[in-house]
Amino acid sequence: MIRVASQERVAPLAWLARDMEDRTSWQFQPTIAVLQEIETLEHWAHRVEDPVEALKRDSVQTPGLDALAKAMGREIDQGTGVAWVRGLPTLPQLALRLTYLKIALALGSTIDTYGRLYEVQDSGASYRDRPIPVSQTRESTGMHTDSSGKSVCPGIVGLACVRQAPEGGCSRLASAAQAHEVLRVRHPQLLERLYHSFVRDVVTPGGNRDLDHVRQNRFPVFSYRGHLSLRYMRYWIEKGHGRIGERLDPLDVEAFDALDAALEDPNHVLAIHLNPGDFLFINNRTTAHDRDAYVDDPTAPRLLLRLWLHR
Repeated sequence: MIRVASQERVAPLAWLARDMEDRTSWQFQPTIAVLQEIETLEHWAHRVEDPVEALKRDSVQTPGLDALAKAMGREIDQGTGVAWVRGLPTLPQLALRLTYLKIALALGSTIDTYGRLYEVQDSGASYRDRPIPVSQTRESTGMHTDSSGKSVCPGIVGLACVRQAPEGGCSRLASAAQAHEVLRVRHPQLLERLYHSFVRDVVTPGGNRDLDHVRQNRFPVFSYRGHLSLRYMRYWIEKGHGRIGERLDPLDVEAFDALDAALEDPNHVLAIHLNPGDFLFINNRTTAHDRDAYVDDPTAPRLLLRLWLHR
């Protein structure tokens, strides 16, 4: 029998949308010191080739940004799992990228599977037609966590807004602990199913997609090893099981339905509209996310910068 985490272990991490709206600990404003350090970063960038690739944690001394990242890290690890940086002035795109990356490097080390700063932009294709990451589309997929690969699990996912869509594209967040608690109370047998391992199709660029590899790409939705962890994207679970010819048990499908309902409950979903210059960092193990489908402006398409971090 797989041991399911108890209420006492996960409840402190749970939040509702109204809880987040009433508290400010997860929202961060830049200080005067931070604004001065952005200028220092810009001066440094003029002296190096390809500054985005060259930047390291100690390339430029930025105690203000480091202090900001430290506070954000506490909130990501021990608080709500969400850190939103708002209120930066309009910055040149290079300065925006370097500021975002400098905060990220103070939080952890980058996972460069998609490149250091991956541009989240619509490719015009659909993930339903061919195996591409959902980030390359303008579609919504439902609540999920990032990475379909067993061996690659970002601790933190970051987003920086360069341009927003004129319609849609709102970020949506939900607490994994809150969904877990709902299932523990209402559907304990279904929750236990989610501690079993499921196959995921592989869509990461450069990943091995042969059937033997997909069969081995198997891990649980919920796990507990000192802390609760969620790894979930229903579509790639269903595609993975379909590709290897292993049907999902009806109780597993029922468990996914119950989890989706808990994650999508309007009382549980926090909607955030990122403005240009905003940074959003989330704990990829305790916070599920999604975005609304959006309509682009072809003359200035929506552009976000994503990074994955080991924490």
